[in-house]
Order: sequence, then C-alpha cells, then structure tokens
Amino acid sequence: MLRISRLAAVALCALPTSPLFAQFVPAQPAGVATGGSMRVTAQSTNHKQPVRGTIDPKAKAIYDKAMAATKAAKSLAFTAELTMGSDDPESKPMVPAGIEGKTRFTVRFEDAKAPAAAPAGGLPPMPSDSIRVERLDGPNKESLLVIHDGRVLRIDGARKTFSEGGTEHAMLAMMAMRMYPEWLPVFRESGGVNGGQAEPISITLVGAKQIDGLDCDVITVVRQMQLGMGTVVIARENEGDESKKPVVAPAAQAAETSPMVTATETFAIARADGLPRQQTTSLIMDSLPADADEGMVMGGGGPGPTITVLGLKLNPTIDAAVFTPKVPEGFTKAEPEMPGFIMDGGAAAPPPQLAVKVGDAAPDFNLTSLDGNQVSLASLKGKVVLLDFWATWCGPCKAAMPTMQKLHEAYKDKGVVILGVNTWEKNADAAKDYIAKKKFTYGCLLNGDDLAKAYGVTGIPTLVIIGKDGTVAMAEIGLSDDSGASLRKAIDAALAKK
Repeated sequence: MLRISRLAAVALCALPTSPLFAQFVPAQPAGVATGGSMRVTAQSTNHKQPVRGTIDPKAKAIYDKAMAATKAAKSLAFTAELTMGSDDPESKPMVPAGIEGKTRFTVRFEDAKAPAAAPAGGLPPMPSDSIRVERLDGPNKESLLVIHDGRVLRIDGARKTFSEGGTEHAMLAMMAMRMYPEWLPVFRESGGVNGGQAEPISITLVGAKQIDGLDCDVITVVRQMQLGMGTVVIARENEGDESKKPVVAPAAQAAETSPMVTATETFAIARADGLPRQQTTSLIMDSLPADADEGMVMGGGGPGPTITVLGLKLNPTIDAAVFTPKVPEGFTKAEPEMPGFIMDGGAAAPPPQLAVKVGDAAPDFNLTSLDGNQVSLASLKGKVVLLDFWATWCGPCKAAMPTMQKLHEAYKDKGVVILGVNTWEKNADAAKDYIAKKKFTYGCLLNGDDLAKAYGVTGIPTLVIIGKDGTVAMAEIGLSDDSGASLRKAIDAALAKK
C-alpha cells in the first residue's frame, strides 16, 4: 500500500504561487525544511467528477474583461498586501510570524521569453516575465528578488548575502513569490490554473466594494482540480521498515490516490480598468487519504488568505536597470535555500547549513520550560540532549512529534533528555495548549527564537543531538525517517562515548 507522505509537495506544484502554501518557505527566519502545511478543509465526500455550477452571464462578462485587461497589460507596478483571513483558533497559531504584510512588485511582460523548461521532478517552470519583488515589512523587509532573462537573483539585506542562478532556482523563485497575485499568471494563461487545466465551473456576481478608492464588482469563481503531479508524489512502502527507501509513485498510482480539490476564488475587479484589486482563495479537499501525515491538512473552513493590490500602475515605463540591480558592496554569495523534496529519479536538494556542525561546542541556553522551570545546557552536562526546534503552525514539526515522544519513552531512564524548542510562535500559549491536547510528556522549552538564531536554524523541524561532553553529535533539518532509526543510532553512539 503506497502512503502519501509529502502530500503538501503535490499541492505546491498544483498551485505554485498561492499563499496557501507559503509555509514551505515562509518569510525568514520562520522557514520549513521539508513538507509543509496546507490550509485546506478535508471533506468526507468521495466524488471525483466536477459538480457543475452556475455561469452567470453578467459575472462572466466581468471575468472575461479582467482576463482581457490582464492579457493586454505590458507592464504593472503595484503593492500586494497578504492577510491570512481566518480567526479560527485552531488555524491562527499555524500562520507563521512574518508571513503577512506588504510586498512591492514590478512586472514587465512585453519582453517575456518562452517559459523555461521545468526542473527535474515535474516542478513548475520559472516565470518567464521580468519580475522584481521587494518585501516592504516583516522579517524579510530588506530582501529583494529579481527574475529576469531566465535567471534569478536574490539579495538578503538582513544577512548581507546574495544568491543567483538559472532555471535550477525555479522553486526558490516560485516560493519567494508567495504574495504574487494568482490572477496574473492565471488570467494571462487562458484562464485556467496552470495554463487552462481547470476552467471555472461556476462564476457568480456576489456584490460590490471599494478597494484602494476604486469601485469594484465582486465575483466568485469556482474551479475543481485533482491534486497530483505524478512523479512529485512521494510515498513510502512498508511503513516502519527502514530498509525500504522513499519511492516516487508513478503517475497512474498518483491519480488513484490524489484527492480532488475545489477552489473558490473571490475577486474584486475594478470597474475603471477591469483589473482585479483583491483575491481571496479557499480550498476544500475531497477524499483525503486516511493516512496523510498529521499537520499536512488543517480543518476550519473559514476564509482563506487574501491578496489586496494597492497603488496599481498600468503600463508604467520601467528602466532596464530595475531588473539588473547590482549586488551591494560587501555582500557575500550564499547557496539558495531550496526545499528538501525528493524529485523524479533524483536526490534531495542540499539542505540549508546550520551555524553548528558535528564536533562544535553546542551554544548554551537558559530557557523556561512548560512547567515554569529554568533549563540550561550546562545543567544537562553528562546527559545526551536532543533539541527539536518546532512550531505549532508547522505541519512537518507536528508530524515528527510522535517520534519525539517514542524516543522520550525509550530513553528517559538512560541519561537522554528530549526537549522541544518552541520557536517563531505567534501565540504564546499555542505550544502549551497543543502539547496538553496531544498528551506529549517530553520536555518543551519556550521562546526559543534566540536559540534558533544561535544554532543557525532556517527551517523547522531542526533536530540537534548534543553529546555528554556538550558538543554537537548530530544535526539535521527535517525528520529523515518517521521511525526515528537514524536518531536512535546517533543517540546510542553518543551514549557509548565516555
């Protein structure tokens, strides 16, 4: 029985620019190493055929005008503001700190080349238009991303680093553009998601509102699509058998196991120029596999994320230098932080590097535990310590926690201390509430942001094993296997050292 263990990776490829999947690589520092959390609602229905809705002529005329106006644009400049929308208490803590906010986009379509070939593994091709992305607030305020002439340049002002490359940076570019309005690529590519794969089954006029001082018609567009990009679905055979490596499900098997998703998009379209000024997207996933990883899918069903376009300028004159910025003096080149998915016939992309490596003295800490006690690394000398950097909004983190609990139960009387380090959390009580709900009994330290920075954590979950002498014995980003076999091996080796 094939088991989907990276369902979120499939969704990312189905809707590459959607902010729904921003938790794969949220605004730094709140990154996610592998997998991600999808903000969708799982339904108990099991239908595979689209249910046709109403195509209202007046609403369709507004929709068609928006498509035509978008296709006719030669260049655009605007600020996109992302808000997650839901006040649901179960959903709110899972929104990474810093993901909401404003981003400035400058886009030129007129000199676009043919789309670059998709990278290995069926991932979407890099955008062929010239695009400049500037974050205006939040943790990534000083970051700049430019996609131009088939290449990507990313400048990180906070870290004083830059990375660059060609089509192999496609996924980096797509994820960094999580605030890019979905209607731009959708409307320019014949109206369907990813170039016409899912035409609307319902278009209705639901009202009017003002956005950025403009009168707008509000329409709702419903699409249905089947998640699953074939070779991108990662599965594992014989769960628990560490001799079995992760495999890639063939396209036929992917189609059988992939759920149907209904996407409801609400657009506010300006009457003055026919261009959208706001979009809210909500997803409902049908026939969800029963063994999907915990945290991959959340419930709720409330409003999805909203992108509002402000200060839009149609066909502005753009100087060529906008898309060919110079790297500031003193900035150093760094490798881009790519996701650790396993692609078709290939190996996982190199993970980000931590600030500590095996053999280094582990940075000390003095943090408060859930029960109010102070815990320091110095107080744990002579014991083997496993630190698990995590957050309640992180699906892969939550999927790894049962493994942490099993390790705690196996080693708690053998001189091993398992500690979750809660970090990048928006809600101060989220960790306490979640651990109480799940009845985990291993230790948890709060307010771990500074410690994460000291260890150079850029993605979670990050796991660090510290030996009895206080040096790093193992460090990895993401749980390499659900059984915890590699962690057990490293813990046993650390215990064996005098």
